[in-house]
Amino acid sequence: MADYHTFTVARSTEPDFAGLVASLKALDPSAGVQHTPGTQTYVLKKATAWTAPQITAAQNALNAASAASAQLTAQSIIDGWDIATKALVLALIDALNLIRSKLSPPLAAITTQQALDAIRTKAGTL
Repeated sequence: MADYHTFTVARSTEPDFAGLVASLKALDPSAGVQHTPGTQTYVLKKATAWTAPQITAAQNALNAASAASAQLTAQSIIDGWDIATKALVLALIDALNLIRSKLSPPLAAITTQQALDAIRTKAGTL
């Protein structure tokens, strides 16, 4: 049965939800969070009983979470792209790689991971 624990934070900004959830999942893969935006109360749940070190770690994760921003939201969306969107982007990268291979001297191909990392990084700078 799930075990719930209520946490209160002093932060005045909303946290980046994806980053917060990732931090909590690192603490316990079954962890989940309920939060009403604009409040400073968070209810965290997990499949097993909370231990004192886990409570401290969860409180620290809540306190240290990055503030929500358009850039972090965009990066989270990019991380969750559906297969059609990834296919579109990677088809364009394939076309660029073909052009790069025809240059003299030819340029190295851009890998799938390099392309996705570059897109994610660009979203973080806008």
